[in-house]
Amino acid sequence: MGKKEIRKKIDAIDSRILELLNERAGLALQTSKFKKHFYDPVRERQIFERLWEMNKGPLEDDHIANIYREVLSACRGLQRPLKVAFLGPKATFSHAAAKSRFGASIEEHPCADIGLVFDEVEKDRAIYGVVPFENSSEGIINYTLDRFAVTPVSICGEIYSEIVMNLISKQEDISKIKKIYTHPKAIEQCSEWLRRNASDKEVIQVASTGLAAQRAARSRSAAAIAGKLAAEIYSLKIIESHIEDSRDNVTRFMIIGKQKMPKTGNDKTSVLFSVRHEPGTLYRALNSFEKYNINLTMMQARPSRKGQWEYIFFVDLMGHKSDEEVKSALAEMKKETIILKTCGSYPASDQQ
Repeated sequence: MGKKEIRKKIDAIDSRILELLNERAGLALQTSKFKKHFYDPVRERQIFERLWEMNKGPLEDDHIANIYREVLSACRGLQRPLKVAFLGPKATFSHAAAKSRFGASIEEHPCADIGLVFDEVEKDRAIYGVVPFENSSEGIINYTLDRFAVTPVSICGEIYSEIVMNLISKQEDISKIKKIYTHPKAIEQCSEWLRRNASDKEVIQVASTGLAAQRAARSRSAAAIAGKLAAEIYSLKIIESHIEDSRDNVTRFMIIGKQKMPKTGNDKTSVLFSVRHEPGTLYRALNSFEKYNINLTMMQARPSRKGQWEYIFFVDLMGHKSDEEVKSALAEMKKETIILKTCGSYPASDQQ
């Protein structure tokens, strides 16, 4: 088959795809009158799994997921644009995490700090929020954990995102770069690379990797350490990728909102609790999970703000709060606790 014939076939297929996409969008609009919530991770997961089962290549399952994530995002946007708050400005890793889950067809709402993300969701100025919760090399984000103790909103989902640091600039020649902008955490995570490759550059700390990219875009002698999304948004070239010292750098983000997530069969529940200062109370509180054969995947302690040497514990457990075993375990746990708060049950990520 010649080049012209191949292109003619591709054009014909594109025409069919366009027609079918618009037909799908029309049906999605018809379903909107039956929907209470326009983001349904259970339904979206079912769509992905069905397509993966049918997929015979050459596109890989990840490619299919990326394409359909945008199809679903666009259809949601026609029904009701999702306003999603995240730690800004644009082009941060939080922004990238939000797009990876909700797609590009959202109303983006960058916030100056994590607290404002919670505020916007609590006050119904955003439907969902995306906040960083823990990092594989840096540990828990204490402010996020503290806010979960007092917020009325729930955890609706989790996103595991690989944090890849790139040197980005308008300039392609690193020798012509005089200044490198980035966030203090990025400096820590790329310290070895900076020592070996940029000892003659001025490294300037800014409030976020997104802001670093903004600054780098203003000068051909400047660069930033930031993510791929920052390079795309600010039309910068990636001079070198994966400059972080640890290649296993993953951040877990939490999706917050007022929607209660239904049971999927592969769920997590996050719980906050505090116990009395008595011998054995923590052991007895946690023993209910062993009794009902419930797996704990994470546990973190934080000083309580209500008293000196008092602690709040945050645990993730496998299961949904509607599961009989989980309900029984939490009911027994309550007898040993001063505070017991279920922060949310949500679909467990496949990426953990």
